[in-house]
Amino acid sequence: MSERLAILVWAADPEHPHLCATPFYFASAAAAMDVEVEMYFTARSVRLLAVGVAESIFADGVTEGSGKRSVGAFLVDAVRYGTRIYACPTALRAHGVSASMLRPEVSGQAGAASFLARALDPEWRTLSF
Repeated sequence: MSERLAILVWAADPEHPHLCATPFYFASAAAAMDVEVEMYFTARSVRLLAVGVAESIFADGVTEGSGKRSVGAFLVDAVRYGTRIYACPTALRAHGVSASMLRPEVSGQAGAASFLARALDPEWRTLSF
């Protein structure tokens, strides 16, 4: 059994909040099971990694102050359990997110080649959201 998981996040768009918490939830669950977890954000999903964005959206579409957890809370949980988060530099440029805008939980920048290396490595399993 592999104890390493790479998660590609490309469809979790902040404009569709109901798609955004699940990748972090899966990452948290795997990391809590002592799995080494890396998340690779590409396409519009990189916008979730800008400071303040994930805190402003809620997976069920409920507004702030409702007592519900923000997507940002799910992100922080995943990192707290040991998940490493990477942003695709090409996607960052395409969506106007500069490195200075990234939240402190982001481990760095890594793109397609990095995720593909994980996908081709028999020691790693992959998921895509």
